[in-house]
Amino acid sequence: MEIEYTKYDTLLFDLDDTLYPLSSGIARECGQNIKDYMVEKLGIDKSKILELSNSLYKNYGTTMAGLRAIGYDFDYHEYHSYVHGRLPYDNIKPDPVLRTLLLSLPLRKIIFTNADKLHAARALERLGLEDCFEGIVCFESLNSTNRDNIHNNDEIFDIITYLSSGHENSPSGLPKTPIVCKPSETAIVKAIEIANIDPQRTLFFEDSVRNIQAGKRVGLSTVLVGTSQRVKCADYAVENIHNLKEALPELWELEAKPEKVRYSGKLAVETTVIA
Repeated sequence: MEIEYTKYDTLLFDLDDTLYPLSSGIARECGQNIKDYMVEKLGIDKSKILELSNSLYKNYGTTMAGLRAIGYDFDYHEYHSYVHGRLPYDNIKPDPVLRTLLLSLPLRKIIFTNADKLHAARALERLGLEDCFEGIVCFESLNSTNRDNIHNNDEIFDIITYLSSGHENSPSGLPKTPIVCKPSETAIVKAIEIANIDPQRTLFFEDSVRNIQAGKRVGLSTVLVGTSQRVKCADYAVENIHNLKEALPELWELEAKPEKVRYSGKLAVETTVIA
C-alpha cells in the first residue's frame, strides 16, 4: 500500500507575539527600550524619537535596521543587550498547552525571528518550549557583525528630515540598510536556505501581516496568528496559537520524514541556532 504524506513537512514559527501573546507587554517594553537607546546611546533629540522610530520601523522592518540605514554606527550586541536585557521576561508565562501541541506534531519545527539568539533563548525558556524546536534562525544567522554603510552627520540629518516629512512606506528614495530582517524577502529566502527547507512544504506562522505577505511572495504557505480574520496572503488565520489543532487538524494526520538541518553553536537552553 502506498503511503501518502501530509502537504507540509516543516513549520516555521515567528517568536514574539506569536508563541506568546501581545498582552505580555514585552513588545511595548521593547519599544520603549529602543527609544531610550536612541536618546541615551545615539544622542538623538528626544522630541524626534517617536516619529523617527515609527518611520524607521515602517520603512525598514525594524527600527534597528532603519537606524543603520540612516548612518548610525553601533555595536549589535550592545544594542540587543540594552533593548532586551531589561525586558520583564517574567511576564512570559510557561505554556504547557502549547508545549503539548508542539511535541505532538510529527513535523520539523523551526523558529524564525528578527531578534538575537539570547532573547529567543530566554523567551523559549520562559515558555517552557526550549526543547520543542529543531533550531532557531535569528539575527545572528542572517547578519554579520561587520558594520558599514556609515553616513556623515549632514546625510543623517537629511534622511531624518525626509522621513519626518511624511514619506513613509516609500523606501525607494531611502538608503539601503545593511541589516537583513523580516519583512525583507531577502531575509526570508535566506532563512529558507539556512534551515534547508522546501518553501512549498512549509507553513509559516506570523503575527505580522507584512511578514505574512512577504512569506507568501517567496512561496510559503502562511498562518496569521492573533486574529480569526483571514487577510490577503494568509492561507489560514488563528486567533490564538492554542487553536492550531482546530484550524489545521491535517498536521497531525500523517508523519512526515524530516531532513537534517545545519547547526551552528549551542544556546544555554540547548536550542540550536541555525547559521
